[in-house]
Amino acid sequence: MVRHIYPGTKRLYMKFAIVPVKDLSKAKERLSSVLPQDVRTDLAYAMLEDVLAALKGSSLLDRIFIVTMDRNAIRIAREIGIEIIEETEQKGESDSVDRASRVCMEMGAGSVLVIPGDAPLITSQDIDFIAGKELGPPSVVLVPARDMLGTNAILRNPPDAIPSRFGHDSFRKHIEEAEKKGIRIEYYENERVGLDIDHPDDLKIFASKKSLTRTYELLLSKNLLGKLSG
Repeated sequence: MVRHIYPGTKRLYMKFAIVPVKDLSKAKERLSSVLPQDVRTDLAYAMLEDVLAALKGSSLLDRIFIVTMDRNAIRIAREIGIEIIEETEQKGESDSVDRASRVCMEMGAGSVLVIPGDAPLITSQDIDFIAGKELGPPSVVLVPARDMLGTNAILRNPPDAIPSRFGHDSFRKHIEEAEKKGIRIEYYENERVGLDIDHPDDLKIFASKKSLTRTYELLLSKNLLGKLSG
């Protein structure tokens, strides 16, 4: 179940964004070989801050939401000025995104862009590039993860054009869903959007290049950059 905390007035057409956020207190288990849990949790929140700040700077989005049960994520979103779709249960990322997309449609969204909360290099310009590539309905625009398996951005017009298929090999699955329905689909590769930090190799790539991000600042403050990038 979900409830939207900041209901707003409808306009004829609006472009929304959603960031799904699970419980981050036990986040990033696949980084356990290089980081202890407390640092992984701090890292997850830092990455979320970077993503939300990039979305907030977009000139093409009308409204931006996180969908979550995580109280600290809700606090961070409020501080940045992001709206919240608060969940009372979570059945997985795809379910969360599709439920939130329906809420957005009820509020007047003509399209919804979904961005993960763990791609800290993403910029407002990247967001606007993706949002600006929107096709007429029905259509889907994708940005794959750097391994070409995951989906690091999906823009759907209308928001329920295809169901979410997040998880392993989601990029292919989203393409297949669009093809089954005969829906127009385009995808664009982007180094910054494509780098979601799930594995030690992802973290090594991120740490090897200085960035003006909260995530880089966190790793620097914990004296981890040399260890991770070496």
